[in-house]
Amino acid sequence: MNKETIKSIALFLLVISSLVLTLMVWSYEPEFSEVETDVERTANIGPGEPVPFTSVMRAYQLVWVNDMDVQGTIEEEAVVGIREYIDGTEITDINVYNSLSRLSPGTDEDGDEEFLIVDYASDMPTKSLFKVLDFEYEGDYPDYSYNRIIVDLVDEHVTFFLINEDLDRVAVAATDLESDYLKSLLEDHSDLFEEYSAVITNQQTSNNKTAIYGPTSPGEMPVETFLYNVVSVEAINNVLFMDDDYTMEGEEGIHVYEGEDNIATYNSETYTYSYNNLDESPTGGSNPHQTIQRGFYFLTSHIGIDQRHILFDYITDENQSIYRSSMNGHFVFSDEVTTTISVKHGEHAVYEYTRPLIRVNAQVPGEESRELPPIENVRYEIALNDNHDLQNVTKITVGYNMTFSTEESEINVVRYTPSWYVKYDGEWMRFDEGSLS
Repeated sequence: MNKETIKSIALFLLVISSLVLTLMVWSYEPEFSEVETDVERTANIGPGEPVPFTSVMRAYQLVWVNDMDVQGTIEEEAVVGIREYIDGTEITDINVYNSLSRLSPGTDEDGDEEFLIVDYASDMPTKSLFKVLDFEYEGDYPDYSYNRIIVDLVDEHVTFFLINEDLDRVAVAATDLESDYLKSLLEDHSDLFEEYSAVITNQQTSNNKTAIYGPTSPGEMPVETFLYNVVSVEAINNVLFMDDDYTMEGEEGIHVYEGEDNIATYNSETYTYSYNNLDESPTGGSNPHQTIQRGFYFLTSHIGIDQRHILFDYITDENQSIYRSSMNGHFVFSDEVTTTISVKHGEHAVYEYTRPLIRVNAQVPGEESRELPPIENVRYEIALNDNHDLQNVTKITVGYNMTFSTEESEINVVRYTPSWYVKYDGEWMRFDEGSLS
């Protein structure tokens, strides 16, 4: 066999093997096996995602009182969902009275009452409520703020009784909303309600309309664990300073960014970022609803709040809106890092803006839980504590205490531990082993 023949055979074999390999590559389907992971992604609620005004302007609980049966819920599906079915309701009349004597929901033939309590964290402007509910009213809204609504469910048409936090005034709003229709909505969401109890702490909270309400016995609740990351200071500065050049100085974890018209500080230990607009006056307008809206629009356009935030407080004298983070419908508190976003609106624009730059982004599965005592035990132990005066208690709710994990790990982890929280003498405090801190 000559050399040319051998070369031809070798070339032929190379061509055939190349074709076979090509067909094998084209037809190859890799087999993937499921890999268990310790990290579960949470819902993608990141900066820039549209957040409706109605989402943050929500109550933190509903309490349905039907004679001696008291049921409540913090579930957003009920708290926010029910109000979506009553838009277009007409307010036929509204008046403000300087006495709770006008707080008089109807009673049925047996003398029984049925009403719905809608609780907010602090006083809110009346106009904001009815704008969020999309109610119709031809007159001018009164200059009045409330933190609880009593919704009469006995009379043919619903009446709203709006009570302020000091429990010394009430606004009465008559509507054309049929009570039977609203009760049918409550029935449709009844599976989201649980047993609630009324707590009396002083003379003002001594009846079922002004009493403090909370879950009767929360029992065992899971401890939630999350991975977190830190938002870039430079990214926030670029949004707020815009084209304004700035200088940076820093020492011992405190960094100062100063421009011609702006100044910001960042504490790397507490992750707190604070911004001031030097061109703006700290004195703003006198319309609370408008000020809240302007602050909200600023936050949604400046990498601010997400759908987990709730308008937690509004300080009228400073035109300041405070939003608190929530988890599973419960407020989040922390002794280690701020869990609120604050914005003060000046005469024409935002004057001051403070926020944490820590953000949770993935949940770590776990089996740890914590047993919470019944609400009556909380009331009883506060009453027994010589360092506290039960009469100063105005609210009690279940929230989460956010802490950094103490376990040695290279990843950033925060824990959300369920706890009772008490509004004591105007300040929210954590109840722990009979004491408030």
